[in-house]
Amino acid sequence: MNAERFMNDGIRIKKNKHETLTRIIALLIFLWVFLLSIKLLGEVFKHFFSEQAQNLIANATDDPFVSLFIGILATAIIQSSSSTTSIIVAFVASGSMAYMNAIPMVLGANIGTSVTGIIVAFGQVRNKLEFKRSFSAAIVHDFFNLFSVIIFLPLELYTGILSKSAKYLTDVLVGTSSMTFDSPLDALVKSASQWIELSVAGLFGCVTDGKCHYNGWLLTVMIIISLALLFTSLIYISAIMKKILIGKFEKIIHKFIFNHTITAFLFGLMFTLLVQSSSVTISLIVPLVGAGIFTLEQIFPYAVGANIGTTITGILAALVSGNTNAITIALVHTIFNTFGAILFIPLRFIPIAAAKWFSNKCYQNRMWAVGFTVVLFFIIPILIIFL
Repeated sequence: MNAERFMNDGIRIKKNKHETLTRIIALLIFLWVFLLSIKLLGEVFKHFFSEQAQNLIANATDDPFVSLFIGILATAIIQSSSSTTSIIVAFVASGSMAYMNAIPMVLGANIGTSVTGIIVAFGQVRNKLEFKRSFSAAIVHDFFNLFSVIIFLPLELYTGILSKSAKYLTDVLVGTSSMTFDSPLDALVKSASQWIELSVAGLFGCVTDGKCHYNGWLLTVMIIISLALLFTSLIYISAIMKKILIGKFEKIIHKFIFNHTITAFLFGLMFTLLVQSSSVTISLIVPLVGAGIFTLEQIFPYAVGANIGTTITGILAALVSGNTNAITIALVHTIFNTFGAILFIPLRFIPIAAAKWFSNKCYQNRMWAVGFTVVLFFIIPILIIFL
């Protein structure tokens, strides 16, 4: 009897190990698909709209309010604060833009980058409770950036706190302009992304050079493919993670990473340094909050760390240029996010309360979420910039 029970236990353990291994492999595959969808979506928007974004940035004015919304709109269009900051750095390095005019634009880019996480949250829109949680995770990042801008932009305009701090650090960093870094995760999906782009372009008898007669259709098809990959991968990632994170593994992650402010912050910072995209870092955690695996309070320090980590791309672009004003602008981005972290990690209840309040509105009527996204990232910036 004992021998039979022992054999049954052994078989059950082997079966559980096999199931766990299968789930981990499936999770890695769908994580790759998720990263591919984010990469593809970003490339599509950058390819078709980067010229418009550059034109927006080139039209920077002495009005810091207008420049702020140029940064928001440009980043919402190409879905990458790293790209927007790099373009701004290039303009400053070439002398086409005064670095003081660029500062509000960099802060605006910080707000615009959160649109990707919001798009990811819409992947759980069919389940009201999951959508409420995932949307709150996406917009807590946004409220953190909004509140930071409300506080630090006026301080910068009146005291120069960001630019003066950045100038000091520039003096320390000048001479290290040979630094470069490539994201290993980007390398994992780059070839597949390029293959999909070229294959779809080939179906239209078209080259993706921005001059194809069928660019409207090509853009539509590419966005559909990207979103289909994104939402499909999110469904499976969420389902698999729920099964994997039951028992000891879930306790380990909660205990050693997300149960402590410092470890969650450092994890978000280091992971974003690795992938060079806070959009990816935030987008990965949004569906897990939606699934109830993590809470908003747990992931807030992680999101703040990601906000600082994403500034490395702009710094590297500036260091390569060797232009001191460009380096100063890139460092303004880092210092702004660092000051925001110092202020709002102790006061996290403010952005968290705002995110929860608004996500409750979206729970009652999901059109609030659509309105928030369209109005904040597109309608208000367009009205302020062009009227």
